[in-house]
Amino acid sequence: MASRSFINSLQKGQILQAVVEEVTSPKEALCNFQGDLLLVGNHTGLPLKNGDPIKLQVISTQPLQFQIFDAKNMRFQRVV
Repeated sequence: MASRSFINSLQKGQILQAVVEEVTSPKEALCNFQGDLLLVGNHTGLPLKNGDPIKLQVISTQPLQFQIFDAKNMRFQRVV
């Protein structure tokens, strides 16, 4: 899983490019951020597949929350 230093280095507004390593359930996926792994909850309704590239924007650091960018709809979806 992601190191404490990686998590602490995240800043609000930062955009991360990641790859879905493993879909653990329809609502969760294990994502690789440059070698660091985070279990991400998917509340977008969009299905994720192993190997999918995704872009996440940090919307909060306490607690850690992201938005996922849906290029097809050109809008942001919330991911917690």
